[in-house]
Amino acid sequence: MKIIIDTNVALSGLLWGSPPNQILKWARDRAISILACDKTVDELKRVLHYSKFANRLSILQTTPQKAMAHFLNIVAFVPDPDTIPVIIEADPFDNLFLALASQNFATLIVSGDRHLLDLKDFDNIQIVTPSEGVQIVMRLQQPLG
Repeated sequence: MKIIIDTNVALSGLLWGSPPNQILKWARDRAISILACDKTVDELKRVLHYSKFANRLSILQTTPQKAMAHFLNIVAFVPDPDTIPVIIEADPFDNLFLALASQNFATLIVSGDRHLLDLKDFDNIQIVTPSEGVQIVMRLQQPLG
């Protein structure tokens, strides 16, 4: 199962125990594939260095570089999208996640971003909250019968 997670979901998964963290654990265990490209990785690198996360990183006894290294070890890299549609004008960077999902035939986009969630789906790809994403993955991983 190929999943796209937005920057906030990645950040939450790296820094807090929460549904996003469960999604990262599944990727670590290769139960799912989280797809990332250079542009999404660059955005996460930038956000991890925000001063408002310094205390949380300190509590976890880690650094932005170590958190990023962990993320890079569990994601599947794909090329940056060839074209990025302009679907969400209020936050143009969100369009990158739509293009990444569409061009790589993802199953889900997991986001906490209202702009993305309001779409509900894009190109037959569901857009769900982290909690909904966890429920969907759990349901799909259960053996039949």
